Amino acid sequence: MKLKVLVDTNIIIEKRNKLFNLLGSYDPIYSDLVLAEVMEVIRKNVLEFLKKNKREVANKYFAFGREFLKILYQQNVQLEYPNIKDFVEAFEVMKDKDVDAVDAILAVIAKRQGVNVLSNDKDWDRLKDYAKRVNV
Repeated sequence: MKLKVLVDTNIIIEKRNKLFNLLGSYDPIYSDLVLAEVMEVIRKNVLEFLKKNKREVANKYFAFGREFLKILYQQNVQLEYPNIKDFVEAFEVMKDKDVDAVDAILAVIAKRQGVNVLSNDKDWDRLKDYAKRVNV
């Protein structure tokens, strides 16, 4: 049985060239917040590369984003949505653990679901009371 993990944004972006091979070892769960964050990171990277006149690199980011979302759609992946109680708890987590809002909400979701978080973000070390970080 594969380890069920909530996938953090940095894994999707950092490991984009080998993401689906990597995720094949896990039973991944995604949050709508992470997908929105991925889209925003891609947008910012595209704009940055276009400013540097690196259209080919910008196009690769867009192509990755399209392909990533298409595959998630085809695989009918499990999406986790925070509820208002999660936001209330996450607000305290954000303050107490000094992490950004999305990580705080993901921590609460991970705890509620009883899953680990797949992330290379060291902020998760401060959230170990909520979820164990699995880094790759």
